[in-house]
Amino acid sequence: MYRFLRTRAPLLWLTVLMTQQVRAADDSPNFFETFDQHVKPFLAEHCRRCHNVDEMTSGIRVDHLTSEMELSQLRLWEVIRDQSVRRAMPPTDEPQPTEAERRQFENWIAQGLDNVRQRPLPKNGSIRRLTVAQYRNTIRELLLLEDDVADLLPPDAVSRDGFVNNQETLTLSPLLLETYLDIAEQALDRCIVDPDSKPVIQNFRMDLGAGINPDPCPDNLILGADSLLLNNADFMVTQLTAQKPFAFTPFRMQTKFRFIEGYAGNDTVRGWRDFDSIYHAVYACLRGSHGYPRGHAYSTVGDGLLLRPAIPGTEEFGVDSTYGPKANFKVSLRELPDTGRFRVTVMAAKYNDGLLLDRGAVTAATNTPGTVTWTDTATLQTILIPQSGIYQVDVYKTPGDDTDNQGGTPKTAELKLVLGDREFASGLEQPAFLIVRLPAGDLQVNASSPENISLDRIVLTPVDGQQDVARQFIQFENRSPRIGVHLGLRRDCGSTLSQVGEPQTVTGAEVKAYRFEGAIRNFPSPDVEKENENYLAGVREIGVRSEYTDGRDMPRLLIRSVEFEGPLYDAWPPESHRRIFIESKHQPEPFTWARDIIRDFAGRAFRRPITASEEDALLKVFAASYEEQGLFRDSVKVALQVVLTSPQFLFLIENSPSPAAEPLAPFELASKLSYFLWNGPPDPELLNAAASGTLSEHMDVQVDRLTKNPRFFRFLHEFTTQWLALEKFEIVEPDRQRFPQLTRHTRAQLRREPEQFLHYLILNNLSVSQLVESDFILANEVVASYYDLPEKPDSGFEFMAIPHRRDELGGLLTQPAILAGLSDGREPNAVKRGAWLARKIISEPPDDPPPNVPALSEDTQHLSLRERLERHRSQPGCIQCHLKIDPWGIPFEEFDASGRFTMPTTDAHAILPDNTSVDGVQNLRRYLVQHRIDQLAFSLLRHLTVYAVGRDLSWQETQYLKESAMRLKPDGYLLQDLIRFVVHSPMFLEK
Repeated sequence: MYRFLRTRAPLLWLTVLMTQQVRAADDSPNFFETFDQHVKPFLAEHCRRCHNVDEMTSGIRVDHLTSEMELSQLRLWEVIRDQSVRRAMPPTDEPQPTEAERRQFENWIAQGLDNVRQRPLPKNGSIRRLTVAQYRNTIRELLLLEDDVADLLPPDAVSRDGFVNNQETLTLSPLLLETYLDIAEQALDRCIVDPDSKPVIQNFRMDLGAGINPDPCPDNLILGADSLLLNNADFMVTQLTAQKPFAFTPFRMQTKFRFIEGYAGNDTVRGWRDFDSIYHAVYACLRGSHGYPRGHAYSTVGDGLLLRPAIPGTEEFGVDSTYGPKANFKVSLRELPDTGRFRVTVMAAKYNDGLLLDRGAVTAATNTPGTVTWTDTATLQTILIPQSGIYQVDVYKTPGDDTDNQGGTPKTAELKLVLGDREFASGLEQPAFLIVRLPAGDLQVNASSPENISLDRIVLTPVDGQQDVARQFIQFENRSPRIGVHLGLRRDCGSTLSQVGEPQTVTGAEVKAYRFEGAIRNFPSPDVEKENENYLAGVREIGVRSEYTDGRDMPRLLIRSVEFEGPLYDAWPPESHRRIFIESKHQPEPFTWARDIIRDFAGRAFRRPITASEEDALLKVFAASYEEQGLFRDSVKVALQVVLTSPQFLFLIENSPSPAAEPLAPFELASKLSYFLWNGPPDPELLNAAASGTLSEHMDVQVDRLTKNPRFFRFLHEFTTQWLALEKFEIVEPDRQRFPQLTRHTRAQLRREPEQFLHYLILNNLSVSQLVESDFILANEVVASYYDLPEKPDSGFEFMAIPHRRDELGGLLTQPAILAGLSDGREPNAVKRGAWLARKIISEPPDDPPPNVPALSEDTQHLSLRERLERHRSQPGCIQCHLKIDPWGIPFEEFDASGRFTMPTTDAHAILPDNTSVDGVQNLRRYLVQHRIDQLAFSLLRHLTVYAVGRDLSWQETQYLKESAMRLKPDGYLLQDLIRFVVHSPMFLEK
């Protein structure tokens, strides 16, 4: 800490000194005389009365301006000149200067700004702490540790531009340094093992299927209220011994328990009771929301467990079940490892399913050739299917048996239909029951009903491929379920689960292995004392689902088995240990081997070769510990803790001996590039390029490689979130009565849309104009459904470009994750949306609101938006700013608080600050592309640059961007060109 302060202090002093000494103006006497004789009197006569320390109209004061043109005031001088050139100031009802006075005033400002632009900026190097996300990624890649150890860190502060990587906000407090020490110790403890010990590995499998368990547990298993456990005979748990090339100890779950509190139904039962079975340790739980719309949410067949898509619930008390989605299968169990990686392997297949027909479907024609009628439905029969193809199954009740004896209401009968080795069950509300593909030949059939409804006949009618029901069925059978695995804990009112990896598409009827891996500490775990004697305490859950997308029918997911293994080791000691304790010919010599280890580890941690003095200092730490303890691994760990808490690891440092601009050192450039485009450390290829001195010559090659790497998504997530302020969408609470479609499930996918859209534009090197106006959207099944697109993709959760053919869609400005976030969850907010567009899209940020603006009275709630805005503008000090904000936001009134297009309204008409009239968002987007394309490109370029360099830009640098970016205009401001422009700019390459 002391070394860091000692290193940074001269940098801070030089910065302050140079800021004070740099004079932006021409030193010629005429320049200063002109200010004293003409500019200062001009300000006093025409500006100062309304813009002074006591009355800062529109948040602006001019009484403090001097001929020095200080760096902090350059933006204000630019605004003043712009107002004068546009004749916006002085106001028309005030005395006006002569044209000569105005021209002299404007020319003086222009001369001063031009002088500033030509003066070299002091650089002085830089030092900025890694953000939480950067630290997480760096630790993960350095230690090969997937545990999210960064969750102990507080969130980073946000800069004025919305970014968390600004060097001015990335401070290091003593408390934060203490946290880094704790994290370093914990992380190294999880990576470093005793190679001579035997790891303990848990491995078990749950097999599923009707009657699969030859020796089911005789107890009536209950796992709390509404437990919905699978029949004891329909699942079987086997504790396995993993196949490994090293010695280990198999973990065996506890099977004998003694609890003082349990459950009988919904009643709590107190009293000691002994349990002795693996089935009191592992359960097959199906607890979830009730009432699947059609068919059964789950059912067991001989081959396994069938699951329909897990329809998410709103999970509101009193409105919907909080037990989780419909079709919600979980392996509930008492014991899982505390740390390490794990793997869940699901043996699954796409079921050869039939399509249950919608209510209102009509029966097939009775005279169709090849129709098979089956009348003796009470017993197992064999019927002959004359030809293979698609058949409609119509089930007719016995006449007179379709009403009950009291109310005359048709009975709701459950029908279970067996066709060969396949089963179909649903409520029998009409004869038209099922569409299914059948093979030619003998087919065993059976039908039964728990309510003992009498069936007259079942008719199987061939369906021509051109019929609507056939086309509907073909679309159905061509769809594939997506299997997802979730891990977490059981709660009395449901579950807390997090998704393990991404859902995987199950494409064929053949049972295959689908593997999901993660770090167990990254998932919810019960915080329960070991002495807790409650039967339900501390239960973990592994959820397996057929993931829900847009509600369209799809074949059921067949689950044959679920297997867990963890901690997951491919070798012993694990790679995380071996990467620290590297192979060396010096292993018999503790101090020499320690030097090899420290040199290798610190070089990777510092993202450059370590210096001799750094190496000696770290070796002294090792030596002191080793001489005191005599424990080699522990002493190495102490030295590595110092590495992980040193400024060279925690900070991105660009050393500079003077304020003169100089090129980045090769390793500094490698880190700057990787933390820009990967939000993480440079890989060996980047470091090798730096070591060979070729990196600066091949920057475009490296940029191309980095943007095509999966780690580029880390940049996309961080930059898009911060640039577009997407965190607002994450925290806004929508009115669920008004916007029932904006569920948590849907919001999670809408949240991904902006980053997927930006990635597509960059990957295909499209124009910046597509940011606001495109003839396509990036959507998966969930997002396309939210937009009500007529053409539905079959991509599951994968985003793809889709032509929208709708005027109100396309580009960032109409995406729900942005628009809904800029609302209060009930009503849209034109002011928020307008300020967002001005700040983020065209880089014309509004001034901060003046202090102590009175709130509107409650009697304004009945007024229209435009009337409320007018009432607010009438407040002192408000109107000037709102004239620059509201016109950008009013066109978005076509979109409600959930971000969906409603109907064009007269309230969507606005007069923009340059007096252009626009009516609605489509009009606004066309205006931006046709008349403000340079500003769109500059805004994105400025935000990219601020993010890339991790600091605010000076006025001179901003002017450089505005002027130099025009070189990209002939090609249409292509997005890859913008990224290359940033990494080749002096702001990025110099220190």
